[in-house]
Amino acid sequence: METMYSMSLQLHFGFVLVWLGIIVFNAAMLQFAVQAPDYVRRARIVMPFSVMAIAAMAFTGVVMMAAKHLAFSLENIAMIMITVVLIVLEARRYKTVRRLRTKLPEALLLYRPFALKLLGAEFVLTMLMTLWMSLL
Repeated sequence: METMYSMSLQLHFGFVLVWLGIIVFNAAMLQFAVQAPDYVRRARIVMPFSVMAIAAMAFTGVVMMAAKHLAFSLENIAMIMITVVLIVLEARRYKTVRRLRTKLPEALLLYRPFALKLLGAEFVLTMLMTLWMSLL
């Protein structure tokens, strides 16, 4: 049982690092985007990976909770709440990308600050939770 918990903890941390990498990649892709149609096409390819990374983090977290017999602690409740917030933020970003009018030249200029704010919030939340858990 301890081996499963240890492996799950390593996978969980690995998926957190992948998630942080995806956030940085999305922000860089947005910063260097010149035309909205190209960005929308690339974003629609990358966004499923974001959802998969969040799902993988949540799944390994659930496995760890099950291995410890569902012991709800303050940290576990905070991680569950942050996961829900991350899902909502990604859904809002995806919905906005889907509705982005690629024919308008200023579409990307209007979308960029909104998306960077969401990506920044996701990055900060994830880093705060990671730092909190690494200090324990």
